[in-house]
Amino acid sequence: MNSPLLRRIASAVVAILLFIYMGYQIYNSHYAKVQTETASYASTADTVQVTGTAVRKEKLMNTKVNGVITYSISDGGKVAKGGTVAKIYPNEQSAAAQQQIADLDYQISKLQKLSTPGDTYAASIGSIGSQINLKLVDLLDCIQSGEYTELTNSREDLLYLINERQIVTDKTANFNTRINALKAERDTLSKSNSAATGSVTAPASGYFISSVDGYESVYDYDKLLTITPAEFKEKQKEKPAGQSGSAGKICEDYDWYFACLAAADKASKFKEGDAVSIQFPFASNQTVPATVAAVNQADKDTEAVVILQSSSMNSSLALIRDATAQIQIEKYTGIRVSQKAIHFAKVTKTGKDSDGKATSVTREVKGVYVMHGSEIEFRQIFPLFSTANYAICQTDPPKEDLMTDSTVKLFDEVVVEGTDLYDGKVVK
Repeated sequence: MNSPLLRRIASAVVAILLFIYMGYQIYNSHYAKVQTETASYASTADTVQVTGTAVRKEKLMNTKVNGVITYSISDGGKVAKGGTVAKIYPNEQSAAAQQQIADLDYQISKLQKLSTPGDTYAASIGSIGSQINLKLVDLLDCIQSGEYTELTNSREDLLYLINERQIVTDKTANFNTRINALKAERDTLSKSNSAATGSVTAPASGYFISSVDGYESVYDYDKLLTITPAEFKEKQKEKPAGQSGSAGKICEDYDWYFACLAAADKASKFKEGDAVSIQFPFASNQTVPATVAAVNQADKDTEAVVILQSSSMNSSLALIRDATAQIQIEKYTGIRVSQKAIHFAKVTKTGKDSDGKATSVTREVKGVYVMHGSEIEFRQIFPLFSTANYAICQTDPPKEDLMTDSTVKLFDEVVVEGTDLYDGKVVK
């Protein structure tokens, strides 16, 4: 290395390498690579999971029954005061026979309706085919959701439509042979089994529920809206009362409540009068509309009793007492962007006031960088709902609040990875 020539060559190589390195850094600072993600339209819900108790205004039907009860009304069905809820038979055989007779009468009435001139003969094959397709979809929905009571109804409706198509397409003239066979079977059952020896009537108008659990008198329906968290906890500890000899109960008020304890952070999401939706995943897949009836807490930093009110009722809801519930407080729809794409930047907005004088406002706002040709552009966003992974943003925010020319839009290429990002930066 003492040779002047070698020293000059080494110096030249170092200079070239330094030049290449500096050029690479300058190039990267102005033409950096970025990764993008397409902004999409999405909907999500703010959901709170709780465990609570269904409270209804329940009146027991304490009736002495000597025999076997056969209910005439399904759980959750409406009944008038004095209406027949069940019939009493001397033995199991007669009760089972009566149920068979009722099923046979139903089949006979359906087949007789098909054999009567009227809507059946006026119906078109196309119309019936469409109804069959819809009913098949209903059947699949019932199977998927576990609503087996509705499954029976959908099956009967489908069978009726298939028989109706047989008539319309002239594949069957009538169902007289089948009707006569069903009548003969019904008559045989009627003659060989005992008639009802009594009946059970409703003591009040309302919803009917065949089962009792002993909690009917634990909660005071009329005072529930003022219950405190401490009182609610005490009620939850109470043991159910014995209810032997009861033939069921009537819910006198069509509105019922679902009460639950909620921690302070969850309770703050509930506002009295707001509409919410409830799902009971272990009881039914039906979404139940409800209203926030009360939020009772000592102060905003303590747990609360949240009471939801609903008038929806079916056989599954009628049997709920203590249950896990998922409460959908609000649904948000907008542009979904990744949390990795969100940045803060100072933005200056210029304009004119009412007198025509130039104005300038500078604020630090939340936004994302989007591709605009070969450059990136900063756009302010207005999150409606955020999680650890993404945010749902307003699609049309108020113009007076918007500091940039526009907000993020559907199909924008949003930058999710990149370094030294700024408005107007040229990228690859």
